[in-house]
Amino acid sequence: MTDLELELRDLAAHLDVPPAPALLGPVLARVTRRRRRRRVVALAAACAVAALAVAFAVPSSRASLLQFFHVRGAAVTLVDRLPPLTSHRSLGQPIALDQAGFRLLLPSGRHPDTVYAGDGGYWLRYPGLLLFEFESGGGTEILKKATVGAAGVEYVQVHGKPGVWIGARHALYLPGGPPVAAGRTLIWQHGPVTLRLEAAVGVERALAVARSVR
Repeated sequence: MTDLELELRDLAAHLDVPPAPALLGPVLARVTRRRRRRRVVALAAACAVAALAVAFAVPSSRASLLQFFHVRGAAVTLVDRLPPLTSHRSLGQPIALDQAGFRLLLPSGRHPDTVYAGDGGYWLRYPGLLLFEFESGGGTEILKKATVGAAGVEYVQVHGKPGVWIGARHALYLPGGPPVAAGRTLIWQHGPVTLRLEAAVGVERALAVARSVR
């Protein structure tokens, strides 16, 4: 043994070295906690996926989950298939334009051929165009629509206010009546009034008409 080795051994005998900390227990506890946390997260994710699967398997729940197109006073629900629809129904009682309970908005200021009071609002009939107007400040949904899938349904804006365009055949639900077959429709807000325009036109033409109301 060299002189250097002898000196190092003698030095080690006189050093006051603290005992090594017990690391095994804390390390195992930390690993166990991490594994438990991962299992909890995985279980929560699995439960969420299972809940969504169950909801989508129930038609009523699935419809409520997919109801995301909304304008004040009106809602559009996506469904798997449309219910039996009627194509004819009364629009209500014919009245004079100035007999409405609020000032009716007119496309380009043009007077309609006929005004009807019914369904909680007023129907204005023009050649090739049907307009429905109602005050929607109370939060009650007067118009309810159902359409198959999201194709042809989109959010739009009219003068910065939200609207919904439905470019396909769909079901129109009105208070106290059966679902009615409806065609291309634009729904939008104008102040306290919600309007529904139905006509055999594209979205750009419908938006032009909506922007012209006054």
